[in-house]
Amino acid sequence: MSSRYCTFCGKLASPQKINEHLRYVCEDSECGHIDWNNPTPVVAAIIEYEGKVMLVHNTGWPPKMLGLVSGFLEANEHPDAAIAREIKEETNLDTDSLQFLGHYPFNQLNQLLRPIFDPAEKQA
Repeated sequence: MSSRYCTFCGKLASPQKINEHLRYVCEDSECGHIDWNNPTPVVAAIIEYEGKVMLVHNTGWPPKMLGLVSGFLEANEHPDAAIAREIKEETNLDTDSLQFLGHYPFNQLNQLLRPIFDPAEKQA
C-alpha cells in the first residue's frame, strides 16, 4: 500500500509513473526510495477433516465470521511448508497431503493467495 511518506526516511513521497505503473518516490534526492507496492504472498487451506470442510474463527473477527486457515509466507519459506505450519498453529493438526489449487489476486489487501486442498488430516 503506497504512502505519501517514504518508508525509509519519512520524508514526503510523490506519485510518479515508472514502467507504466504509479509508484511513490521519495522526494529527498539522497534517499530516492521507490515504493514498488508489491503484493504480499498468502497461503490458504481448504481442509477436509472427517468428511467436512473445516473453517476457523479468528478472535479479532465478528462473532459469526468463519474463514479458511491462512497466513503469510515467511522469508525463504516454501508455500507448502507455510500452510502446513499455519494448519498446525491454528488447528493442531498435521498435514498428510497437500494439493495446490491455484493463485488468486486479492487486490483489496494487495495480496496474492495460494489456496491448497488438504484432503487427509490426522490428529497430532
